[in-house]
Amino acid sequence: MPGEKKFRISSALKDIIGRELITNDFIAIFELVKNSFDAHSRRVDIIFEGLTLASPKLVIKDNGKGMDHVDLEKKWLFVAYSAKEEGTEDYRDKIQSNRTYAGAKGIGRFSCDRLGKHLTIYTRKKVNAPINKLEVHWEDFESDVHKEFIDIPVSHSTTPNSPYELSKGTILDIAGLREQWDRKKLLELKRSLEKIINPNQENDPRGFSVYLKAPDEARADKGVSVDEAWNKVNGKVENLVFEDIGFKTTKIRVQVTDDGEKIITRLEDRGHLIYEIAEKNPYSSGGEKLGNIDIHLFAMNGSAKNTFTRRMGIRVVEYGSVFVYKNGFRIHPFGDVVGGDVFAIDRRKQQQGSRVLGTREILGRVEINGANKQFQETSSRDGGLIKNQQFEHLQDLFFTFALKRLEKFAIGVIKFGEVGSEFNYGDIDRSEALDLILSLTKSDKIIDFTYDEKMLDILNEISENSLQGVLKNFKSIVASSGNSLLETETRKVERRLNELQRAKEDAEKSAEISEKERREAEKLARKEAVRARHAEQEAKRARAVAEKKTTQNLFLKSIVSQDVENIVSLHHHVGIAAGAIENYVKNITRRIKTGKSITPDTLLSNFEKISYQAKKILSTTRFATKANFSLEATKITRDICEFIKEYVENVCTGLIKTSNNRDDMVFTWSNKKNIKHTMEFRPMELAIVLDNLISNSRKALANEVRITVESAGDGYINILIQDDGKGIKKEAMKNIFDLAYTTTSGSGLGLYQVRKIMEEIKGSISYVDGIKGGAGFELKFRS
Repeated sequence: MPGEKKFRISSALKDIIGRELITNDFIAIFELVKNSFDAHSRRVDIIFEGLTLASPKLVIKDNGKGMDHVDLEKKWLFVAYSAKEEGTEDYRDKIQSNRTYAGAKGIGRFSCDRLGKHLTIYTRKKVNAPINKLEVHWEDFESDVHKEFIDIPVSHSTTPNSPYELSKGTILDIAGLREQWDRKKLLELKRSLEKIINPNQENDPRGFSVYLKAPDEARADKGVSVDEAWNKVNGKVENLVFEDIGFKTTKIRVQVTDDGEKIITRLEDRGHLIYEIAEKNPYSSGGEKLGNIDIHLFAMNGSAKNTFTRRMGIRVVEYGSVFVYKNGFRIHPFGDVVGGDVFAIDRRKQQQGSRVLGTREILGRVEINGANKQFQETSSRDGGLIKNQQFEHLQDLFFTFALKRLEKFAIGVIKFGEVGSEFNYGDIDRSEALDLILSLTKSDKIIDFTYDEKMLDILNEISENSLQGVLKNFKSIVASSGNSLLETETRKVERRLNELQRAKEDAEKSAEISEKERREAEKLARKEAVRARHAEQEAKRARAVAEKKTTQNLFLKSIVSQDVENIVSLHHHVGIAAGAIENYVKNITRRIKTGKSITPDTLLSNFEKISYQAKKILSTTRFATKANFSLEATKITRDICEFIKEYVENVCTGLIKTSNNRDDMVFTWSNKKNIKHTMEFRPMELAIVLDNLISNSRKALANEVRITVESAGDGYINILIQDDGKGIKKEAMKNIFDLAYTTTSGSGLGLYQVRKIMEEIKGSISYVDGIKGGAGFELKFRS
């Protein structure tokens, strides 16, 4: 018939918004604890009674604001209604507690159905007022799905007393428990409760505590030592504070200010500030900026993991990774060991390997504070946050400002994850750290910048080009921020640049004098040659003197003809590598003198690093009169084929002899298709690769080395380096790239280092046959 119609609601709605949404016992308890928090409780007791009896029950008691019969009827029994969402909670209570509500869906009350079949509520709003008692039997809603939801009765009454002491607040008495609760599950619950509330609780100025009680487990708790408090069921649930555990590692904190104007990033290593940077916030959607966000992230090296396990009684991999909190309460499943990688951190790890950090190597939290209404939990309480534009901004903030910057320092500077990478703060390669800081200061979004003053202690060691970059970036920041510290450092950089400029001018003057002397020497030599016919012996001596002086002047001219910054850079690289060798030797010596144990693996790792630095020095010195590009640059972009050809022809030829020292080693270059392959790479690293391979050819008694360029397709090229030496036995081929494995009298470090370098520049190396039975290697590069 025409006219208005109305929805009818089946009693089956109870399951749809209850057990089907709240699928986990722990999450159900979390929801009830959040409701107690929102009711302005100072304390919640979670009590398991009669676990060894036939009818155990769960009691959740709080000392919050409680309810009267009007609240029960108009709020608690009003399905999906939330006074918190509507904003009708008592205004004075809001002012008094200054809390932001943790829940807002109005369905958390159905968590009781997930936990047990029967619910009895005792609640009192005022001291000495009658206690309201409400009884709900959830099975009444399940008997007939054709019944209307609103037609299922629940019993209400008042009583002067309750089975529990209750001056004000609410008690949930849940009987007919659906699951068995043994000691193992209770300990898991306690561990989960430790993570439910943000340890940095800013949404609760007066304190909020949770207590777990299970009288049946009291005797077992007595046998637990003080150092293993995590193994006790009964007691206060202590919130974990990452910062108080005493991690000796790298950590980063990213804060988006309450007004959404700035993002402040602070990086520390072992308690020392590396840098703090304030930038303009780029995240905005619908005219509203992302704001009031706080991210804490730790790189979990071996030392930090051991400390965590010792203090917590559980390994980090079993605890979780990056947790998300909104207004102090955890959002599931973020951070869970299974299904909690909502940011897809491990998927990125699978794609990029050792260059990035995965969930096993980081621990932290993301705090969403204040109103932030764009961040809404899914109705399913284990579904995380609704994936909207604001959530996408949060993901990008996490990766761009927190995780990637943590990785650049932990992996790029202190070589996180490598054997022997856990060293003292003073051992940090400050030139690498400075490069990182300079890359950050290039942004035009920087508002202010602070850094470790020790970073610029290396001013005398870095080149003019780098100093120009420092000066330009610092001046830009000082102009916008007025940072007095940076202003002082800017003046230091300017003084150092002036010193370099004066040194450069002095070198140019010396070059002019040397050139003049060379020309005069040549003129004198020619004159003496004409007149020397009647005094041959005297003429020979004169020519020898002239030739010696000419050679000296030509060499000087070769040196001076290079840019002065290249010479400064060469000294810088030799000094840095020599200093690194000294640090490793000091570290080994210190451990031996102090009687500290040192494992063969650690010792071997240190030797490998010393070998690597020594080879950097050897390659650097070869560049001194041959190479014609700036070594001080972290990377250059060039045709790698042309670079290898120039390096072999100008550096290797004439310097590397055959093993019997009779003749120069013959190098044959073949690039029939004139293949070019421009890419970004570090010259020093590629020099070490070539030096190692050609040195191995010399040890194998090779007289000829053939270098061939081939296209491999898909943006790759292959460069084959083959010799006619004695080759490598088949049984040794599978181990030649292993650390410390050698088939010659060498250290067994060369090919291991070559493979490591090739992997770091996104390339690879593999063994191929050589010339006439010799050895060969295929280097594969991509752009």
